Amino acid sequence: MRTKILICVAMILLASCRAAAPAAQATISFAWAYRAGDYVRGTATVSDGVVYVGGDDNTLHALNADTGERLWHYETADNVTSAPVVYGDAIYFGSWDGTVYALDVEGGELRWRYQTDGWVTASPVMGDDILYIGSHDGFFYALAAEDGDLAWRYQTGGRIEGGAALFGNLAFVGSADNYLYALDVTSGELQWRYRTGGDVLAAPAVADETVYVGSLDRKLYALDAATGQLRWIFGAEHAIQSSPFVADGVVHVGADDGRLYALRAEDGRLLWQHQTGNIIRSSPVGWQNLIFVGSDDGHVYGLDRETGALVWGYQTGGAIAASPIVAGTRLFVGSTDRRLHAFDLRAEQGGQ
Repeated sequence: MRTKILICVAMILLASCRAAAPAAQATISFAWAYRAGDYVRGTATVSDGVVYVGGDDNTLHALNADTGERLWHYETADNVTSAPVVYGDAIYFGSWDGTVYALDVEGGELRWRYQTDGWVTASPVMGDDILYIGSHDGFFYALAAEDGDLAWRYQTGGRIEGGAALFGNLAFVGSADNYLYALDVTSGELQWRYRTGGDVLAAPAVADETVYVGSLDRKLYALDAATGQLRWIFGAEHAIQSSPFVADGVVHVGADDGRLYALRAEDGRLLWQHQTGNIIRSSPVGWQNLIFVGSDDGHVYGLDRETGALVWGYQTGGAIAASPIVAGTRLFVGSTDRRLHAFDLRAEQGGQ
């Protein structure tokens, strides 16, 4: 299946462009699909030609990124929805069995494991040889990447479902106690916290000394990263479980109202919105003039970055809770149809 897209021409449903925009032709081609043993709700990670993704079959899968052939797999005791991170020659991720795992990237052999007292759905982040990750037990952990030794942990008042974001000497993490926390990365000491009106389940994003975070109270908050002072609030129609994507002065975020919103990062002014057929838990990602995002309606959408017009779409056989990722010239996205889908991307300036 091959779809050619002229971004400034109507191709699928709605499409529009600004007259001054240069013509950009993109070819998006289906490459392969890998079938796991159960839902693929975790976001994939690509490193050195290998794509890693977890599944509800309790397994982390390592695949050849070009062909989709499985290279190795590692089975845990429960679902793997944590997006893995590669650091050096090891890969790190969490499992619903409450464990943080470190494996060798070459063959998937276990290096170490750290047991928490709750599901680990959050994705780890790395900084200066320390792995930062939250658990449903309410703790945010800082673990040594080398051996998993605990450097420190900080207890919040609720479960931690989403990943963290690092900025300078601060780690930002949300909790189901309605707060976004800013913690010192070295000591774990609280620097500030900001209370929203609902659970904070998705990972925040940081850009230009501003931290952006959504809440189940239907709002997206922009806060000063150093102080936690509120800069602006944007209200969606329903809860926000999607992590923001910030690029070129624009914040993109999905919501349970099925809309992807594009907001001016400076003041939160709405630039455009695109309606899908179901809630958006997936977090968007950019490539060239497109923004990709998945929806529980089973589609992955490619939207014009300037207008929000739909220029490409692909329907999987299940809901998309995972976030699409772009690695080089390939797009990857998981679905509850039990598959990781891969697409080739090619962009050229000018039309034919």
